[in-house]
Amino acid sequence: MRILDRHVLTETALSAGVATGAFVFVMAAGNVLSQVAGAIASGRVTTWEGFQLVGLLFPGLVPYVLPMGMLTGVLMAFGRMGAQHELTAMKAGGLSLARIAAPALALAAVLAALAAWMNLEVATRSNDEYRRLLMGSVKDNPASIITPGEINRKFKGLIIHARERDGAVLRDLWIWRLDEHGRLFETIHTAEGRLTKVDKPDGTAVLRLVALSAQVDTRRPGDDAFRFPSVTKEAGQAPLEFPVSGVFKEGSGYEKKLRWHTTSELLALMDKGWQVPVDASPAKLAECRMMPRTQLMSHLASAFSIFSLSLLAVPLAVRVGRSETFVNAAVALAVALSYYILSSAAAWVKNPALRPDLLIWIPNLIVVGVALVLLRRASKH
Repeated sequence: MRILDRHVLTETALSAGVATGAFVFVMAAGNVLSQVAGAIASGRVTTWEGFQLVGLLFPGLVPYVLPMGMLTGVLMAFGRMGAQHELTAMKAGGLSLARIAAPALALAAVLAALAAWMNLEVATRSNDEYRRLLMGSVKDNPASIITPGEINRKFKGLIIHARERDGAVLRDLWIWRLDEHGRLFETIHTAEGRLTKVDKPDGTAVLRLVALSAQVDTRRPGDDAFRFPSVTKEAGQAPLEFPVSGVFKEGSGYEKKLRWHTTSELLALMDKGWQVPVDASPAKLAECRMMPRTQLMSHLASAFSIFSLSLLAVPLAVRVGRSETFVNAAVALAVALSYYILSSAAAWVKNPALRPDLLIWIPNLIVVGVALVLLRRASKH
């Protein structure tokens, strides 16, 4: 019996490990190419910080890919054992399908507990540190938010374009100033400008954008049809200042999302609510208090899906009975997409009276129910 258990466990672990590794690579590669590589290329972060960012990506990805990895792994392992009649031989020896699958389900249960911990603690802290590192480098060198050759709209009322950037120096700098209606009223061009952070005596901080030896072209207010000629003048310096909070979200560098909060933070938010408006009505306050509870349940439900999808994969593998990797991967993809669609639909519910914190568990309950029915049918054959 131990030999069979070890065999089933090894087959499942190897298949799930390969599948999970593939999914992690695909998702990590996408993030690295879209965020980290772009940040390094634009000079927003150093190469060493780029490696740190890549390392911080993995804890946040693993809990997401483990359900898909285990689902694919169980399908591949049991599909191969079914195609090679190993399951038939085990059943002939008096073992039920549930007993044969026990080692694989035990592995899924352990991984579900690990994923719950990672979802609630490790991944949330990793995502938090990822954003802080990414934006922290920008705060040390604010000019790095300007990507050379691209249009920048991070500053309210400004459109900025620079051909080159060297530290805090921006070369061939163009600044277009807009009024409150988004209409152009001033154009500033200079061969060289500087964007720096300045700490004021009162403790506040501002970003100061200075155009050196600038040419300033000013239009008459309200002249949308450009009927009047603009006024052009030379300026030794054209300084513009903006509060740091206008660009860095109250100086934190980003707005921390609800899903990036740890367990203790979510529990605290259940009492005071998430992003409660000043004049919130009782209904709105109840909704704001329900959101952290729903997020906590979402983390747990996501972790439990590792077990529920693995349970469903056992009878599915027996029914498909194929050893081909692409067939099992296609079945896994179809099942996973169906599960995530159900989960997304449950997450759309915001009304506290409908208990979205409990509705988030419905996809898992459906998967477990279907799995038990299929498992019972498969055990009869």
